[in-house]
Amino acid sequence: MLSLLCGAVVATATAPARAQTPAAPHGGPPGVVHEVTGSPTPPFIPARRETSSSGQIISKTHHITLVAQRRPDGSLAYNGTVPGPTIEIYEGDEVELTLVNQLDVDASVHVHGVHYKADSDGTRHTRSFAPPGGKYVYRWTAAPGTAGYWHYHDHVIGPGMDGVRGIEQGLYGALIVRKSGDPLPDKTFVLVMQKVWFNNNVYPHTPLLEAKLGERVEFVVITHGARFHTFHLHGHRWREHGTTRIIDTFTQNAGESTAFQVTAGEGVGPGDWMYHCHVHDHIEDGMLGFFRVRP
Repeated sequence: MLSLLCGAVVATATAPARAQTPAAPHGGPPGVVHEVTGSPTPPFIPARRETSSSGQIISKTHHITLVAQRRPDGSLAYNGTVPGPTIEIYEGDEVELTLVNQLDVDASVHVHGVHYKADSDGTRHTRSFAPPGGKYVYRWTAAPGTAGYWHYHDHVIGPGMDGVRGIEQGLYGALIVRKSGDPLPDKTFVLVMQKVWFNNNVYPHTPLLEAKLGERVEFVVITHGARFHTFHLHGHRWREHGTTRIIDTFTQNAGESTAFQVTAGEGVGPGDWMYHCHVHDHIEDGMLGFFRVRP
């Protein structure tokens, strides 16, 4: 009997951010060269948080450091990875995030979904950015009601006030705000759709995502850029947020983020299951990758 996992908000607190460790190159489907560009496990293992005698999660302040830097291929990254580290916290937590700017231009961190003052906006008009060689400290609060799948990104690199060039070059990452009682995944994968890229790559250099049959897997999907995208995962299905509708495809516009959880290979078994944008010219340009379910 098929037991679908709800795509509703989930929740976990974490240790301070650190860079993901790139996985080794891995063969893709037969006859295809495929490079693994993402970690096979979440950058932060979801911690089973301390609770009070009443069973409530005990709030924490997370001290996180992100380093804006240029990679050898010319792209930009937080802590050397694209996407940057996934930040996981619980409702009630606070974040003190220090941005260290190793670039030769101003850089910032702008966050979606949580509470912050104007001096933590990460924008040029509020002067909340780090100059070249400098630092800037941001403070966020995951107030009640902010649980969800959010994201963060640079907001100052570029010719105008918008600062979109940093995002285009890789300065972005995911923020997960969980709440007490939410189901915790065995693995979390972050996929960012932009232009015809997943995580700033086209196939065969898109992430090869791997899980064991039966593992609970969380997909966080974010969209940036000037195009809409329609995300589809082969062989799996999940419950649409806020409804009883079962789906395997959804559409996102720029700046939007969502997530869902599935049981790897449930009802279909092991295999290389394709994920891709369903807009035809996007997939033709290489906007696809594989979710490998192992026995």
